[in-house]
Amino acid sequence: MLKPTVKIAIVLTVKNEVRLLRNNLLYHKAIGVDRAFVYFDNTTDKGKESIADLDFVNTSNSVSTEKYASLPYLKKFTSQAVEHHTARQCLNTYDAQVKCKEEGIDWLISIDADELICTDFEMPSNLKSFFNAIPNDTELVDFRTLEVLQQKERYNNVFAEESNFKVNKQVFYLSIKNPFTKSKQKFPWWYGHTMGKSAIRIDSNLIPHNVHRYKHIDGASPNRVVKGNVLHYHAYDAEDFIKKFTNFSDHPDVFLSGNKVEDLKLLLRDVVNNSGMSRQQLECYFKENLMFTAKQVRKFKSGRKYFFKKIDPKPLQLVESVVETFKQLNY
Repeated sequence: MLKPTVKIAIVLTVKNEVRLLRNNLLYHKAIGVDRAFVYFDNTTDKGKESIADLDFVNTSNSVSTEKYASLPYLKKFTSQAVEHHTARQCLNTYDAQVKCKEEGIDWLISIDADELICTDFEMPSNLKSFFNAIPNDTELVDFRTLEVLQQKERYNNVFAEESNFKVNKQVFYLSIKNPFTKSKQKFPWWYGHTMGKSAIRIDSNLIPHNVHRYKHIDGASPNRVVKGNVLHYHAYDAEDFIKKFTNFSDHPDVFLSGNKVEDLKLLLRDVVNNSGMSRQQLECYFKENLMFTAKQVRKFKSGRKYFFKKIDPKPLQLVESVVETFKQLNY
């Protein structure tokens, strides 16, 4: 007996992501997504207008805290939604789960506008085949993170133009200037999160634990597998760097969990918002501190570190499937 065709949705909470949003949605539609739920969170750009013609997309603003205030298992999010954008993101994801149940959708993937799901490094991903191969008792699929290698000051569509991704967050360290202390500090070359993102089986009735993890209402862990990747195009060029940390301007020094935000993120938040640098100076800061030189890229691709010692695994992963997908979209 043939397995019924699986229905897949994605949910995104976005703020000022007009450069990425439409291409993100078109990519995921091309690889098998049936429905996209996009929640705009204090957006001031033309992101809504850029996707108004996409009939598979459901758009709304971030849900109000009152909508789910009666649910005690969501109190962590409803009580902190004003301060933490990740709390609003978790409420939006839960809201999308409710919509998925109403529409008969099987799987929901929660991602950001600067993230793409990838299940094959060479050929275009096929999410229908991917999820059809997941065992019926699996409630959650974790996608491991690969972070884009920042190689250009400016991309047009980074999804279609960049194929090099960092694999290990602590293989290399960079000296990054702190303009407040007039000194340089060493930070890992990996700038974004390492926790991955997940797809949840709708009928498993999971709830968000945070933007990266899910659990049952009673706190029990889901039956999960780790498979596939989420490609994170984090601060990929100068404009995105400035936009990202402008969005981050009112972010507290701690996460929703209470854990301290990483020192590099706090530094870059303050560089963009409190250093007094002009836009041109911030673009130069990105180029001189966060963008990788041709010499560094050659070193990464060689897979060698000190005294010709080989790095295992190699620090870069070539991902050609996304570029191929955009070729098929006639981008």
